Amino acid sequence: MRYRKYIVLFIFFTLQISFLFSSEKKNILILNSYHEGLQWTDDIVNGVNQSLSEYNIEKEVFIEYFDSKRFINKEYQRGLYDLYKIKYNHTEFDIIILSDDHALNFMLEYRDSLFGEVPVVFCGINNPHIYPDTYTGIIENIEYIHNFELIKKLHPDFSKIYFIVDNTETGNIIYDRAYRHYLSISKEYNYEFLRDYSFDELFEKVTSLDDKSVILLTAFTKDRLGNYCSYDEIVTNLRKHAKVPLYGVWNFYLGKGIIGGKIISGYDQGYKAAKIAQKILNGEKVNKINIEMSESSYRFDFDELKEFSIRKGDLPDNSVILNHPLSFLTNNKQQTIFFSIIFVLLLLVIIVLWLYILFRKAKNKQERRQIKIIEFNNEKLQLANEKIEEANRLKTAFLSNMSHEFRTPMNGIIGFAKLLTDSPDIDPDTRNKYLQIIHKSGYIILDLINDVIDLSKIESQKLKINYSECKLSNLLDELLSFFIAERDNHEKQNIKILVEKEFNYKDIVIYSDCNRIRQVLFNLLNNALKFTAKGSIKYGYFIEIPNIVFFVKDTGIGLAESEKEMIFERFRQVEDKMTRRYGGSGLGLSISKGIIENMDGKIWVDSEKGKGSTFYFSLPYKVVEKKSEMGTADKKIPHYLWSDKTILIVEDSQISYELLLKFLKKTEVNFIHAPDGEKAVSTCKNNKYIDLVLMDIQLPILDGLEATKQIKEFRPDLPIIAQTANAMDDDKPIILDAGCDDYISKPIDRIDLLEKINIFFSN
Repeated sequence: MRYRKYIVLFIFFTLQISFLFSSEKKNILILNSYHEGLQWTDDIVNGVNQSLSEYNIEKEVFIEYFDSKRFINKEYQRGLYDLYKIKYNHTEFDIIILSDDHALNFMLEYRDSLFGEVPVVFCGINNPHIYPDTYTGIIENIEYIHNFELIKKLHPDFSKIYFIVDNTETGNIIYDRAYRHYLSISKEYNYEFLRDYSFDELFEKVTSLDDKSVILLTAFTKDRLGNYCSYDEIVTNLRKHAKVPLYGVWNFYLGKGIIGGKIISGYDQGYKAAKIAQKILNGEKVNKINIEMSESSYRFDFDELKEFSIRKGDLPDNSVILNHPLSFLTNNKQQTIFFSIIFVLLLLVIIVLWLYILFRKAKNKQERRQIKIIEFNNEKLQLANEKIEEANRLKTAFLSNMSHEFRTPMNGIIGFAKLLTDSPDIDPDTRNKYLQIIHKSGYIILDLINDVIDLSKIESQKLKINYSECKLSNLLDELLSFFIAERDNHEKQNIKILVEKEFNYKDIVIYSDCNRIRQVLFNLLNNALKFTAKGSIKYGYFIEIPNIVFFVKDTGIGLAESEKEMIFERFRQVEDKMTRRYGGSGLGLSISKGIIENMDGKIWVDSEKGKGSTFYFSLPYKVVEKKSEMGTADKKIPHYLWSDKTILIVEDSQISYELLLKFLKKTEVNFIHAPDGEKAVSTCKNNKYIDLVLMDIQLPILDGLEATKQIKEFRPDLPIIAQTANAMDDDKPIILDAGCDDYISKPIDRIDLLEKINIFFSN
């Protein structure tokens, strides 16, 4: 009796094991119309696999892909038939699950000869059929009208809905069902189908839509030229080119650029199809299972809702929002609660430890305070000694440097004066050369004396600031001419000197001391030229209310972090050896600092060793009201109408491109955009109706000058106006030699631009 229990358990487990080994394994075939990697198909397969994983029977799953998005014809289908005939000759399937119309059509034609009367469950079907008794599944129901109603609710003042659908078999079904069954009988919506386009034509079309347009994307994977484009590529490119709201009907567009819509999920259809398959495998008759319609749900992308200022409260009830900042918390409530409890406990532990540490610190606080007082007094004594030693060293270095700076030009004056006195018969050319050296040396000494005088005035707070009207444009142009000449005199022609004037303020007149501004800019430009061996020097100003900020940027030797404050001290240069190598008294920056501070301003530097420096100084911005004739703001803007003309704008900066569009909008001229020189050349080759090109000079891939040369080879009569940010006169012949018919400097003046274009359009 005592062993009876164990015998019963042994018999029970033996029967269970024998049942498992004797149960028949189920063979399941998943047949997909499209290719692996296509998100729609992958979502369906994932839904099927997830549902089957919950079905607790022994099974083997086979998956096939038709790849009909890219390859489909009768010969191809016959080849698939021959392949499956060989591949599955010895495999008997218990059920077949298929996705989309091509797989369904294939099975309706070949199932019996391939697999016999195996039950078939379908999903993702657009085109209605007459189904045999052994077929059931889910028909796809795209919510056209619900999406139109959604658009009308979220964009009540929309001008037109552009319905994008291609001419593929699926696209034709969508178009036929949407137009014939819904839109043709409804006069409520202003809409237009976009179908017979190449991809480039489609992108150009959506770029030109007005601001109140809305796009509804269904399917557009093949264009009229037969080119294929994936779902990800089409929605990404549409979002890139269209500046208007973009909606869709399938979940694989979400997160790629659409705002959302009433959307069909491939995963949901696959999951439900597998559930129907389980019923059949459990013995339920196929003809007793009704064919279902797919369900849609409102889904939206948080980032796109934010981009188009759509409020969450305006969305339909039960809407799902992708990428919402709080979506993780709402979708993972249990995990959130668990980690919140852990966080609170850790916080309590931290607070207890912190209080303990405070207690320990308070105990030793008095002792540490006494130690710090002693250390601080010692540091003060040491610092005072170091300052005395540094002052003595600087005084000695300054006196030595000033002696050198005075003696060098004095040596030239005395020496060449002596030569003139001792050589009465010297020839005129040599005499003039000696006199020029004496003249230049005299001005060097005069500049040194002026520096010392200015320094003494600054020290005694007696520096006088003479405020008056200052025309910045004239001042900057004057300095440009002077330093271009200085650059050439020093044989540094490889250095570009550029001036930048802020567009909205380029003719500005301010109330300040123009001579002092000139003096500071002169010192900074002189240093930049001195310490720069190659590259460029750029200077100018910009407005940062309530200040105007001037800058001088070079590609010279640069400064280390520790040197940035030191250079503004009196008698200091970066290193004493710099004085010997580059010359100079070391007073220029100190004087400049004193001048700027006396004018209620500030001076500073950004620099990196070996990469150059940018010196800035800011002054209070006090503008002088200009008379109407002084600026271009009061000029009458001419009105031009060029609706029959086309301009190619070659510009890699989106901001500059949009500015040109604004400048030319009222002319009604037609636009084409090329973001680089290579694209500009190909566009001019393929578009014979382009009437003029606005060519930026600095472009990626192929620069503007080289692009101009290539365009002129096959269209020599096409007018090209160069856009350049350089202000040097040296650049003009280079631009014209490349083939440009004219050029305009940035920042671009709208009236100048219109007048230049009109010259070519009037010829």
